[in-house]
Amino acid sequence: MRRTWALAALVVAAASLTACTQVQAIAPVGGTHLEEVRYAGIDVLQSAKIDILTAPVCTRATDGGVSCTGETLTKETITVSSPASAKTTLIVKVGDTTLYDGDLQPVLDKAAGK
Repeated sequence: MRRTWALAALVVAAASLTACTQVQAIAPVGGTHLEEVRYAGIDVLQSAKIDILTAPVCTRATDGGVSCTGETLTKETITVSSPASAKTTLIVKVGDTTLYDGDLQPVLDKAAGK
């Protein structure tokens, strides 16, 4: 009887750990503009196969614009931004190279499988 309870406890523990891992991997469906810019920027970087050392950290300016900075494994600066004057625009750069400059929503839709 003790073995049965021990086995049951082990199965429940393993299942709950798996569920935690899966839940943590899911990005939020909605969020603030800052979060959307960050997620979309990371999606662009991953699509371009950029090795990220420091994921972009974002701030919101008082005018509503969002800017993020991070770093690649080769120590190049990552910049992700969405200007206040065009909040639907996403700009992703690594060093001086622009990886993406366009609408934010299609990047989010692609990542969501739409």
